[in-house]
Formats: sequence, C-alpha cells, structure tokens
Amino acid sequence: MSMFKKLWSNPEKPGKIREVPVDEIRENQPYNPFTELLFLDGHNDIVRILLKIDSKRCVSTADDNLAIVWDIQFGYKLVTLSGHSRPITYMLRLPDYTTHRIKLATGSSDKQIRIWDLETGDCLHVLTDHQSSVKCLLLCGSEGAFCSGGENLSLWSPSCSLLASYTQSSEENDICMMINMSNDRIVTASDKNLVVYVISHSNELNLVKRLPSHREPVKFLVHVTDDVFASASLDGTIKLWNTDTLASYLCFNSVNDPEGPNKTFPYSVQTLICLNQRYLCAGIGTGFALFDTETGKTVLHKQNAHHSKINHLTFLCDGLYLATGAVDGAIRLWSCVDVVRDCINGDQGEASRFLIAQHGLYEMWYKMEVQRVSLVGECLAHDGPVQALLNCDNESLVSCGVDGLVIVWKNENIQMLKRSHVLQATRTCDGIV
Repeated sequence: MSMFKKLWSNPEKPGKIREVPVDEIRENQPYNPFTELLFLDGHNDIVRILLKIDSKRCVSTADDNLAIVWDIQFGYKLVTLSGHSRPITYMLRLPDYTTHRIKLATGSSDKQIRIWDLETGDCLHVLTDHQSSVKCLLLCGSEGAFCSGGENLSLWSPSCSLLASYTQSSEENDICMMINMSNDRIVTASDKNLVVYVISHSNELNLVKRLPSHREPVKFLVHVTDDVFASASLDGTIKLWNTDTLASYLCFNSVNDPEGPNKTFPYSVQTLICLNQRYLCAGIGTGFALFDTETGKTVLHKQNAHHSKINHLTFLCDGLYLATGAVDGAIRLWSCVDVVRDCINGDQGEASRFLIAQHGLYEMWYKMEVQRVSLVGECLAHDGPVQALLNCDNESLVSCGVDGLVIVWKNENIQMLKRSHVLQATRTCDGIV
C-alpha cells in the first residue's frame, strides 16, 4: 500500500465496517489498457468538473475561475474561457439552432451566468438578473430554454433573457441540483428537501409540491424513466419516486446509524448514475453497488473497493470496465477477468454471450455475482483526491483532481492499432509493399 493510501484510509472506522479487505492490484496489470498518459497543464487550482463536448474535446473547470477546452486526442489546450471572478460551479451545453455552433453556459459563485462560443472562446452573454450565486443549470425542453438554481429558481429564454423567477423564502437553502420530469416539471434539491415546480405555457414557474425530505442533505438526483426518478443522500439512502403521484415507493441502502463514528457518514452516496433506464450504480462510502429499480433488488455490492470514499464512477469500453475514482487518489478498474480476457484475445468464450445480449457488455454487470467482480487495473498519477471521471468513448478516460491536473488515460490497444494504420499508410505512400 502506498503512503498516500495509508494517509487517506479510514482508521476511525470500527472493525466490523472493515471486515471486507480492500483488494490490492499486482504490479503487472495485463487487463488494464489505460496505460498511456497525457497530462493537460493549464489550471492552477482544484479541478472539479469535466464535460464532454464530442469524441475529441472536453471542458474542465477549476477553482482558478477558468474553463479550458481541451483536445483530448493530442493533449492540446484549444480555448481558455476567462471572465468569471469566482469559481465556476456548473457547466451546461446549449443548443444553437441558428448557427449550429456549440455554446456553453457556465454558472459561478460570482453571481454570473456566462454564455460562450466554444469554437472561438468569445463570451456571448453575461447574465446577472438572478442576483445570487449560481449552483446548477438545467436545459428545459428542446428549444434551448434553461433554468438556473441558487437562492432562486430562474427560467431563461434561448436568447438568454430572463422569463421567470421563483423566489424562495429566506429560511430555505440554495437549490444545489435539479432534473427534468415529464409535463414540463422540474425537481430541485436544496439541503435535505426536494421541491417540484412546473413551467406553465406562459413561461411562469409555479410550485407544485414539497416532497418528504431526506434525513441528511441530498447528494444526487437522477432521471430513471419518464415515470421514475431517484434521489440519494448523505445518509446513504436512495429513494425512488413516482413522477405521477410524487410519492416515494422504494428505498435502497437504508442504514440504522448513517452518521457512523465521528459523523464521517461511512455509507454516504457520493455519486449515482442510471443504466438502461433501470439500474442504478452508486458509489457508497468506500464501495459501489448496483440496484435494480424494477425488482427492488441489490444486484451487487462491492464493499471497501478503495481505501477511502469514492468520489466518482463511470463505465468504460461499452460496459467492459467500471472505473472508480476516490479520495485516496487512485482510479480503479473493475470487471470480470474471464470476460476481459476473452475480449482482449478475441476468443469466443464468455464475452460472446454478453456481446450478443440486449444490453451488450453491460448485461455482465446485471447478472454477475459480486464474487466475480475483480480489480483488473489501477491508474495512479493524481497526487490527491480524484474529483471527476469522464468516459470518452473506447479511446480514453479523462480524470481531474485536487492536484490541479487533468489527465487523459489512453487505451493502449487502440493507440497501437492507430499507429499500425499510420505506419501501413506511410509504407504504402513510399511504395513499400
């Protein structure tokens, strides 16, 4: 175990929480393809957010008040978006149906929303009418209107004019996240509370209902289907809600003592994603779990996957790997060794059974027993907690952390194939057979 892992491990946990040992990777990692690294140097503070633009570009934001557009194929800085005077808290891609160019909205604690042209880096609009720190942004409908959340909930037109604003009472906490529902409704989270609003035909924001609160602050909101959404909180609880009745009908991961020793909340949900409009994959404390929203069952639960809490997770290579990034600074790759071996060797073994399944390799996770989940790779380069992970198709994984780094982990198998094609093309042009 590295010294950094020891420092970030959890000695304050009682023995019964640590019954399951943390897996350790061997030095030789034959099933880890993400071994070619590009270090993207441009930020000078904690990098917190990553956003994919397309297969070749992504955007990062940091506490240095900057957003940087990167070429992730070659590691080039394309554009620096400079103008905010405080850290950027949220990014949102905006459609532009007139010029067909990609625009980006950034919200900041400087009480501004800025609209950028990602091709040129020009700031097209500066919005200040909401007059409070911006905590989240949400695209509403297909016309390009969007909402901003903070002290108030505001609705903006595609041309960036303020259409409506709903003012919360002074006792309410800032809106920190929100998701879309059917019938022009929005669910917002502020501290422990969930509130549903509706956008009327006259573009007004009206309160629909205040939902029963969680015991602790809400960490994530996730759209599952048009009929279901999920909320997850610091206490570890994941609730499923019916969008018609606005009632909670199922709960995952309930624990009796969510605070744990010294109020460390060892079971907190730090990250949550939905797969195939049915399964929820959550980073719970130092482990991860997969839940079936239709059957109400826990499909698998891997405890103590890291030496400290998991901050982010994502699936890679069409579901072949699950990548987890944690406070211990490590990025770990999880899969079934037999399936990975078959995919790498091109064998018609167990992998072929999943490749022809309805959901491809993701099907492996829905049917695999936890005993078969293996640590197949570990990516170590960050000197501090990993803040976010970004899947860039099959070619690369992008990560960022408190060390101010953005790192592109390239798939060596694809890179070798590309180099082989370039070499073959060069030989052909030189007349070498």
